[in-house]
Amino acid sequence: MNENLLHEFFAGEALPEDRKAIKRWLDESAAHGKKLVEERALFDALLMAGDEKACARKPVAGRRISLRPWLRELLKVAAVAAVMCLAGAYFYERKMSELRAATHTLTVPAGQRANLQLPDGTNVWLNARSRITYPGYFGGSAREVTLDGEAWFEVEHDRQKPFVVHTDRYSIRVQGTKFDVDAYAGAENFSTALFEGAVDIQYRNEPEHFIRLSPGRQALEQNGRLTVLPIEDFDVYRWREGLLCFRKTDFLTLMAHFEKCYGIGIEVQNGYVAEKVFSGKFRMSDGVDNALRVLQKESLFSFERNEDQTVIYIK
Repeated sequence: MNENLLHEFFAGEALPEDRKAIKRWLDESAAHGKKLVEERALFDALLMAGDEKACARKPVAGRRISLRPWLRELLKVAAVAAVMCLAGAYFYERKMSELRAATHTLTVPAGQRANLQLPDGTNVWLNARSRITYPGYFGGSAREVTLDGEAWFEVEHDRQKPFVVHTDRYSIRVQGTKFDVDAYAGAENFSTALFEGAVDIQYRNEPEHFIRLSPGRQALEQNGRLTVLPIEDFDVYRWREGLLCFRKTDFLTLMAHFEKCYGIGIEVQNGYVAEKVFSGKFRMSDGVDNALRVLQKESLFSFERNEDQTVIYIK
């Protein structure tokens, strides 16, 4: 960009087409924005030094400029305001573009849980061994996040910008509501339970097909398809309080929950206990060994770990 043209712009003497050309030039590169600020600083320094000739643009054929001193000073003030607004808008848009492009990932280790607030104010609880990916700023027409694991969402209402949770097989689309999603990548089970509002569950490979839930109901995957059922036990969602609650749950299913919560493999070698059904609750922070010792009081079995402590054998 010609330096004389920039100085004409700073002095308030640039023609409309020149101002548009400067705007297009700024949009081309971040380096151009830096150049504009540098030239503005030089222009201001010349003004303070009283170098009117250096600041004035060179005469161009076909243009005759005759401005009174007070009007020239007024135009200089207006030019300063204009360039600062232009530069501010340019750098603001650049920063917002960076925020929209940036993503953040939160991973929760085994045996723990985490709570975070998304940029739109949505509150999220993550269960053990869960991961969520979300942008630093929700731009576009939807607020989209990606979940691997289990999470409880309390979504801020925004009719103009729906909230979408992507999992490996399904997407859950909402506007403002409270719901739980259990969707560990690679797991056979998937579920979404709704407590307030409404959600649409879409098949990732068939977005035109979806299931709509109403409060108090849940969608469970059975044989590759979703089935809608009433929520029978609300206590199972108390994991946000650090509680593992179960009711009339067979031992194998309960051990699968332990594997998820504590990040350890469990191999059941005792056929008798595998058929038993249990009800109760454990505080996750007490650990898997404590939970197994409590269960031993209800049924006869023993347990031991392998050498590297990564697998528990139920005997």
